[in-house]
Amino acid sequence: MSQQSAFNQNEVAESAYAQPSGVLDQLNLPPGVVRFIRKNQRIIQVVAVVVVLTVVVGALYDSYKKNRLEKSTNSLAISLEASGAEKITALEDVVAKYSGTPAALWAKVELGHIAMKDSLFDEAEKYYSSVLEEISDSNPMYGLLTFAIAQSQEAGKNYGKALLSYSLLKEVAGYKDEGFMGMGRVLEAENKRDEALAVYEEYLGTFLGEEENPPLTRMIHEKINRLSTNE
Repeated sequence: MSQQSAFNQNEVAESAYAQPSGVLDQLNLPPGVVRFIRKNQRIIQVVAVVVVLTVVVGALYDSYKKNRLEKSTNSLAISLEASGAEKITALEDVVAKYSGTPAALWAKVELGHIAMKDSLFDEAEKYYSSVLEEISDSNPMYGLLTFAIAQSQEAGKNYGKALLSYSLLKEVAGYKDEGFMGMGRVLEAENKRDEALAVYEEYLGTFLGEEENPPLTRMIHEKINRLSTNE
């Protein structure tokens, strides 16, 4: 009897370990759900891995972007403290290393300012234009850059392009005065008096009243009178 009993105990033990209850069974999930998970176990595992990798990669990328922004900002600050050729080299390094960051954009703008001071008007225009291409017209820098481009073109006596830039500038909120005045100035430089007169008259027509800006209104009247007299 003892042998039979021992045999029965071993058989029971083997049976117990041969078909252990799974984790899914312990979760008390509906049988249909359990069957679906077991049937699609491989697919579910792959999806889970993809989700985990996406989260991890996203976190690493966010960390990388933050670190890159911090480094670019520090590099720009150091560059602005330099002077002469060293400053230009440092700013160019910021543009090359941190392309697409706000620091790189500001470095280009600063390089444009330096070029303007050195009377390198075509180079200044290229720097300003490259930044303008990377921002939207709703960006606060849009008007400033359009104005800077127009000034570089006017200073380089590229009057055709300058006239177009100033005509675009007058449509930008807050830059109407600079746009109209620039257009008139460029046309006068080209000795196109009739066209300049038409611009000043159009500009004057945009005023709500002479009390809005008396000095400016008076100046426009003087320009109109001068151009009318010289006809």
